[in-house]
Amino acid sequence: MASMNNHGQHAATFPYERPDARRANHAGHAGAEFPHNPLLAVANPLLNTISRIRHLPGNVDSGQLRQQLIDTIRRFEIHGQRAQIPRNMLIAARYCLCTVLDETASLTAWGHRSVWSRSGLLVTFHNETEGGEKFFQILARISRSPHEYLHLLELMNYCLLLGFEGRYRIMDNGLSQLETLKQRLLQLIRSVRGAHAAPLSPQAADHAVPPRRWRPMLPLWMFGLALALVAGLYFTVLDWQLGTVRRPLADAIKAMRLPGLDLGPAPAGHTLRELLRPDITAGNLDVRENGPQSTVVIHSDALFGSGSADLHAAFHALIQRVADALNLVPGDVVVRGFTDSDRITNGRYASNAALSMARAEAVKTLLQETLERKDRVSAAGRGAAEPIAPNNTTANKALNRRVEITLLPSPRSYAPARNMSWNPK
Repeated sequence: MASMNNHGQHAATFPYERPDARRANHAGHAGAEFPHNPLLAVANPLLNTISRIRHLPGNVDSGQLRQQLIDTIRRFEIHGQRAQIPRNMLIAARYCLCTVLDETASLTAWGHRSVWSRSGLLVTFHNETEGGEKFFQILARISRSPHEYLHLLELMNYCLLLGFEGRYRIMDNGLSQLETLKQRLLQLIRSVRGAHAAPLSPQAADHAVPPRRWRPMLPLWMFGLALALVAGLYFTVLDWQLGTVRRPLADAIKAMRLPGLDLGPAPAGHTLRELLRPDITAGNLDVRENGPQSTVVIHSDALFGSGSADLHAAFHALIQRVADALNLVPGDVVVRGFTDSDRITNGRYASNAALSMARAEAVKTLLQETLERKDRVSAAGRGAAEPIAPNNTTANKALNRRVEITLLPSPRSYAPARNMSWNPK
């Protein structure tokens, strides 16, 4: 369960497969275990980790363990996207898993003096510390729509079965209330899934056998009693014989030291600022970065004529270079058009909002000609909303007439989001 590092400490390692084998077989093996719940399938490595954390030695390298779990959570999000699990359900599942792993670590002998006391997984991914309360708020909210959130309900049920207690740990009569909650959750899941598990085989139907008339030589009750005595004696002897073999084998298994998995951090990718630096230096555009998001800003006066949504041909190459850069950075893309506050007088567009939408659509169409994935782009018209300067001078109005191309990063390419909340219907 642990191996020595260079400083004499025990570094936490878990018996995962090799990285290449695990990634290749993850979908197949986990999917076979949970064929009707893809969310449980991709969360299986994290669920297995919960019980292992409780048995780690007191001198565990908690920093390395925390980094391994961060990388595993990021892979959980990637596998979840590949399984086409809805984004809001992935975020809620990540919140619950971080909460359960944090509580498990904090209740160990080493938890209060480790990195978890300052920066748990919930703080890292959601910048929150009240997971023990919010876990049950999410559960109450999604219980109103059990058919829509069945997979998430089953994941949270697994978390409770694995020992998560949250706020009920410190409440008077909390464990009794928690047990009642578990029973209600199980009944809710069964109301959707059905009261019984699916049969092991579709050909398991019994076949009727015609009765045969038979007269025993001894009364049936005597025959049954004799059979029970023989069976009891046989299993008593068998259990005694197995005990002599089982104890050394169990001790040998406990003494095994399984190899660990070195989970390095996800590789750093390109940024739009780096890829578009020549155009930034030339003054063709600007790139604003706000945490994990990057926004390319191009002023409309350079792209369009006054009151027009027709792109100047001279700037087609600029938009294509932006598309080439977006091909190297994963994530969704939103094109938004903005205008100044002056009213439109040419009659072609009914409002500034309509003009800004037409301009955003024109840029979107040109981007899609170069992008490898055309469905990752959407467009929106904001009109005179969200000005970056007061509309009181000619120069300020020119600044407000702009097109913004915002990259919303994919899970593998962004840093842990802060103040992230999730609000299901």
